[in-house]
Amino acid sequence: MSDEAAPERLHKSLRLFRMAHLLREQQSTVRDIARHLYPGVSVHGSGWEGIERAIQRDLNDLRMLEPDFDGSAGRPPRYWINTHRTRLHPVETLVLHTAARLTYHRASGQKTHHAAALRTLTGWLPPHLQGVMGRSLSDLGERRTRGREDLNLEHAAAAWLGQYPLHFEYRKPGGSGTWRTNIVEPYLIEAHPQNLDLYVIGRETTFHNDVRTFKLSRMRALQVQRDRTYRIPDTFDPRQFFHAAWGVVGTQGAPPETIALRFRAEAAYRILEGGYAHLSEPVINRDGSIDVSVAAPVDSSGLPREVLPWILSFGSRVNVLGPPHIRDYWLGELAAAGAQAQEDMAQEAI
Repeated sequence: MSDEAAPERLHKSLRLFRMAHLLREQQSTVRDIARHLYPGVSVHGSGWEGIERAIQRDLNDLRMLEPDFDGSAGRPPRYWINTHRTRLHPVETLVLHTAARLTYHRASGQKTHHAAALRTLTGWLPPHLQGVMGRSLSDLGERRTRGREDLNLEHAAAAWLGQYPLHFEYRKPGGSGTWRTNIVEPYLIEAHPQNLDLYVIGRETTFHNDVRTFKLSRMRALQVQRDRTYRIPDTFDPRQFFHAAWGVVGTQGAPPETIALRFRAEAAYRILEGGYAHLSEPVINRDGSIDVSVAAPVDSSGLPREVLPWILSFGSRVNVLGPPHIRDYWLGELAAAGAQAQEDMAQEAI
């Protein structure tokens, strides 16, 4: 192979096409491009200098042909064609891909749109990662049907992006009660931090004329009202709304409830490790127990529903000191659980 012969094995138009494709995928040096175009040629081997010179000339041509061509003056210089993926910092790519994986693997239903988004983001990864990440989608398979969650997501996304009110039927958790017609102007579509279910947050105009939270998979008969639009008010601040939230239920009228808790010594380490939002600075008692308070929004019944499962998860290792109505509810739940266990054991003994 002569010094100048190797580059000519690829027609210039083909080289430019392959280079442009690579530079849309990732930032690359001249050496990166050479390895991509000529994987069989050794660095500094026969023909390598000619390849590098040819690529430098091609880069100058590509700079004139591609309006989004860009580069850095570092050592060695890097070149790219601006797209969503090449503008992203590596950590930004990681965060987006991780978020998509979380929602895909934890979402219910057919997950058609979750998988499509994850495939798109996987295509932004370097080739050595695309294979293993692509295999994580193999469990989706070919599906002819589409779940209600997918259809709900389509309607909710269209309403949110288009600023259209969303009309739907809804009933409270537990499956009891009647289905009620609601109209909401979506402000946010938020994933619950624990189960990653999606929730629509916006101004409900049918009954309350206030900001409310609705679980997307619990909705039915969704319709996007394209005959009118709405505007998210400047007074709506997501940071303020979720200031005391333990999940997706933000501050809705009533102020957050402050709950006083005492954790026994064997559970104290879990609190002292940190990681729990909205906990006060712990007070360590002589017996090793710790006292903290936690603030959490309340629902229409006056109870902080999202923080209660976390409190109950500690069982006998936590004591709810107040306020009285939350302590009474907590004691009632423990008593009901104990009574149910006794009843089940009695039935098994018969």
